[in-house]
Amino acid sequence: MNLIDIVQLVLLSAVVFFTLGYLAHRVIPHWLQYWKNRLLSPRYLKPASVWMRSSSSTKPTSAETKK
Repeated sequence: MNLIDIVQLVLLSAVVFFTLGYLAHRVIPHWLQYWKNRLLSPRYLKPASVWMRSSSSTKPTSAETKK
């Protein structure tokens, strides 16, 4: 195996891997995000709860004022 064979192998692998990387650059981020969402715990999400208004911000309704 001489120097020309090594250069040809390097160029062939560069062409193959650059082409595969270019074709897969749209698929891989979506795939990674899908698995991150499935496997890792959500660190920055707040727990779901019922939001209630404070009593000071509510205005009396017309039924309450007629009493």
